[in-house]
Amino acid sequence: MLIFLFFLTCAAGCTSVRTADTHNISVAVQNYNSWVSGQKEFDRMTRDTFTLMSDHVSTYNTEIAKDHPDYPLLRENLAQDQQLLDQWGTRLDALTAATDSFDQDTAALTYDNATVTQTRNTLGLMTQYMKIYSVDMGNARQYLIDYVNNADAYIGPDDPDYWNDNYRQKALRAKEQAVSTLAESDGVLKNITEKARDLQNLQ
Repeated sequence: MLIFLFFLTCAAGCTSVRTADTHNISVAVQNYNSWVSGQKEFDRMTRDTFTLMSDHVSTYNTEIAKDHPDYPLLRENLAQDQQLLDQWGTRLDALTAATDSFDQDTAALTYDNATVTQTRNTLGLMTQYMKIYSVDMGNARQYLIDYVNNADAYIGPDDPDYWNDNYRQKALRAKEQAVSTLAESDGVLKNITEKARDLQNLQ
């Protein structure tokens, strides 16, 4: 919450920001807090989703190696995965809207000197990272959807003799791409934290 503390300090007595900007700063604080709250909730949901999907992947791999896979179980798991990914999309839309709101409100602030202009530039970078985070999480979601679709298509025929291995290979690649993209999103979150520290140092 470093950026939150920074904003509170400026709102309380920072002389480098004009009095007329106090309301805009308060609005920016509220929007950032909303983004942080939404991101934490989104992060918990996506991590829980990925953990459950990983368990389902293990079950899937175990079952398809059997002579008589448990098709109802596999299809039930894949259907649950798809439902969770739908929720992922809804939560991501809400977080993206919070990012847009934060961007608009911080851009509305007016500055008096070079030091606070540097603060504005730092806020701009933070907003950019927020947007990149949303893009990464959207890409990860799409890769997981591709996994579900291809894993489902692979076991479409109830007879393993008719399974198309291309679907299995596509599912594996999609899962690997999702893991890689999620790791990239973690790096972006670290960048946001670093920018928050920069803001604190500009006080």
